[in-house]
Amino acid sequence: LEHARRHEFERVLFLGDAVGYYPDGDAVIDRLRALGAEGVMGNHDAWMLTQDVLEGEGYVFEILRWQSEHLSEENRAWLAALPWTREGEGWLAVHGSPCDPFLYVDDLDLARAAFGCTSARWIFHGHTHLAGAFTALDGPKGPWVRYKPFTEPENLLKVGPKARAMVNPGSVGQPRDGVPLAGYAVWDEDAGTVRAYRVAFDIEAVARRVEEVGFPPALHQRLKKGR
Repeated sequence: LEHARRHEFERVLFLGDAVGYYPDGDAVIDRLRALGAEGVMGNHDAWMLTQDVLEGEGYVFEILRWQSEHLSEENRAWLAALPWTREGEGWLAVHGSPCDPFLYVDDLDLARAAFGCTSARWIFHGHTHLAGAFTALDGPKGPWVRYKPFTEPENLLKVGPKARAMVNPGSVGQPRDGVPLAGYAVWDEDAGTVRAYRVAFDIEAVARRVEEVGFPPALHQRLKKGR
């Protein structure tokens, strides 16, 4: 947030999964609420709020059960009120894909299908933990789709007036593209640009919290590797 405040922004859009993997879900939601963030439901959020959290197996659900016990009622209510999608003029936000909020969009064919599930020019999503953007331009046999990863400290995406974009700003909590840096993006609709940033954060502090509450060591090891 300190890095983001160096840039002008008017609204905060949260793309899902406030909870899952790490101990401080309650504090994350506190921060999102303080920012007035507009958000969408992620799969981990949904799992925590349903019977899945009681019946699921594996460390992911063990962590969600722990987080559920440590979540305030106010933050649980905020999480439960999140919609699956959020829309504005010319844009759509969803955790996974416009076709299915739980679907991973991580290749050109899935991106092509995602563009076909909405007329929005700008699509913002998360879920894959991979920072980057698919761009599409209509062709005679369907849209031409390309992909641009956001792996540099600052990445600029310029989208022409006839093109569309599906943007993943990356993960703050667990990047998976081999770059152990948090990701966020600033969208300028008038300029037709997205500036995506990768920012260092205190991985060792997260590691200490993981050890403190007894979560699997693999979780902080993943942060160090960015995978």
